[in-house]
Amino acid sequence: MRTRIIVSLGLLVVVATACSSSSNDANRSVRDAFATPSTIPPTTTTTVAPPACNPRQSERPDGPLPAPGQMPAGSYMHEILDRGHLTVGVDQNTLLWGYRDPITAQIDGLDIALAREIATAIFGDPTAIQLRAVVTGERTNVVKHNEVDMVASQVTMNCTRRQDVDLSTVYYDAYQGLLVRPHGPVQSLADLDGHRVCATKGSTSILRIKDVAPKAVIYPVAARIDCLVALQEGRVDAITSDNTILLGFEIQDPENTKMLDVPPLEEEPYGLATSKDHPEFGRFVNAVLEKLRANDRLEQLYQQYLKPPGVGFTPPSSPPPAEYLTS
Repeated sequence: MRTRIIVSLGLLVVVATACSSSSNDANRSVRDAFATPSTIPPTTTTTVAPPACNPRQSERPDGPLPAPGQMPAGSYMHEILDRGHLTVGVDQNTLLWGYRDPITAQIDGLDIALAREIATAIFGDPTAIQLRAVVTGERTNVVKHNEVDMVASQVTMNCTRRQDVDLSTVYYDAYQGLLVRPHGPVQSLADLDGHRVCATKGSTSILRIKDVAPKAVIYPVAARIDCLVALQEGRVDAITSDNTILLGFEIQDPENTKMLDVPPLEEEPYGLATSKDHPEFGRFVNAVLEKLRANDRLEQLYQQYLKPPGVGFTPPSSPPPAEYLTS
């Protein structure tokens, strides 16, 4: 019987509440159980503009999906099948998408559910999967260096990232927003000038906020949850990130946070990242997503994971249509 193995990369961050503290003993036991040193080189920044592209377009699937357990000989899917598990880079601190339950130590959310769908397509078994927790700035590197088979962690599709990794068709359309304290000094975009704004390193949000509010003071962090803690402790006055991430923060601390009512700062279409060394696997992932759209399974996952009780958020009525490259 296959069991799900969850390996954490780097520092585990326990979800913050208003006091942002937890038991040292509990932290130590979880950290000891899941900590694994990273061997990924640090993310580098390039000043060269990427070639123009349509970031929403991806490779067309190679016909119908093979039956689970019967992957084509010589394909990367067959290599994964022989290995016995799919390795997926995920986040562990984003409620609704990739969140580690502090009691069970299990990670769940929409991105995790999609990873299980890929494992099911390969093995016929959603538990034949190994999850590796990665922070935002590591996502493309762990794929590029083949340390994971895929990353499912709200990866915004853009031309720069497409130079390093293959990206699937869009499975969710998000947008960049702002989260603030209800009675804090930032209540509009104009208020950002001179105030600290938290964003994760390696994110598209940190680049966009510099254009939207050039006089804001950027407060970069490694993990998404670090921004919530910084806002709660008054070290920043706003968080900029995807509205999906900010919604999770607002659910965790509704008394001390609120989404700012401003126009979307930037579109954030999400794709699953795979290695350019294995293009057939990227096409396989697109075939799985195509099936999930066709049988309404993706819409069912939206309703299951993105509509928590008591939250005034309605998931989209349908997933974005697939857009494929013409060549």
